[in-house]
Amino acid sequence: MSHSTVTVNKTTVFDYDAEFSLLDSMEENQVPANYNCRGGYCGLCKIKLTQGQVTWVQDSLVSLDADEVLACCCVPDGPISIEM
Repeated sequence: MSHSTVTVNKTTVFDYDAEFSLLDSMEENQVPANYNCRGGYCGLCKIKLTQGQVTWVQDSLVSLDADEVLACCCVPDGPISIEM
């Protein structure tokens, strides 16, 4: 995997740790994130992906718009930007 950075709300930037889901990496970098189930069921970790792409590592049971992802269910494919 190439080096990945995550930009949050156009201000906070951190290096993504490839060992974790996006949600876990956000928490590791003190980025406040809503969550509950960590399994793609509740939708509380829904975020807007404004730039870049992600790979889904588990299925989501939540309806999402084309620009939305669940942080608990995905990993970045290179640098990404998100809005929360």
